Amino acid sequence: MSDMHEAVALPDPAVKRLLHPTDLPEARSLYLRGWWFGRLCSLPVVAAIAAVAWMLSGNLLATVAATSSTFVIALIASRWHHARAWDFIPRKRQDTEGAASWRLLASVIDAMALVVTALAVLVATGSRPLPEGVIAFAVGAGAGVALVQIIELMVAIAGRRHPVALAQRLVMLAAVAVSAVVVATVGLGGQWASEHSTSATMGAATILIAQSLWWIYDVVRNRRERSR
Repeated sequence: MSDMHEAVALPDPAVKRLLHPTDLPEARSLYLRGWWFGRLCSLPVVAAIAAVAWMLSGNLLATVAATSSTFVIALIASRWHHARAWDFIPRKRQDTEGAASWRLLASVIDAMALVVTALAVLVATGSRPLPEGVIAFAVGAGAGVALVQIIELMVAIAGRRHPVALAQRLVMLAAVAVSAVVVATVGLGGQWASEHSTSATMGAATILIAQSLWWIYDVVRNRRERSR
């Protein structure tokens, strides 16, 4: 921790033991700048940017360039600002579950981004139709994401997590469900054939496998941090 950060007066531990950057005027602005950059590199927002870029340009290269550059720049900026904000607080006093209202707002923005993605894709496919198998795959992927949200919601309930954590899961679950239904209804014209089920199953399986790998990585990382 730098001399500048050591000079910051922290509340007495007897009054408030755990602290979040939003509790300190010196760290709050850094954290919030990182929070906004973090929204630009969240996967739902990145997907929305990609969908809108594709809808407007119809150019795959332009879409990839816009989304990848936004993601990389926002990710680096977010990590840097958050790291500097947390530097003001000793590790043993860091409240990683703080800033509940900001965490809930992040989920609302991600949820809105999912709906924007679905609408942008439908508008884009109106002039550049996609194969029905691709649309069915996307619907299945949406169902997979919904299942992941249900599992995480159940885990949060069982672990008696903070009400905000439960609200985050519910918001995302509702957004995913609405997006998947809209894409299935409009994109497939309300017609669901047997071959669509195969593509949808593949989409759901892809999401579940990817999420399972992430869960394993997260568990291993947390165990390593606790053993330090």
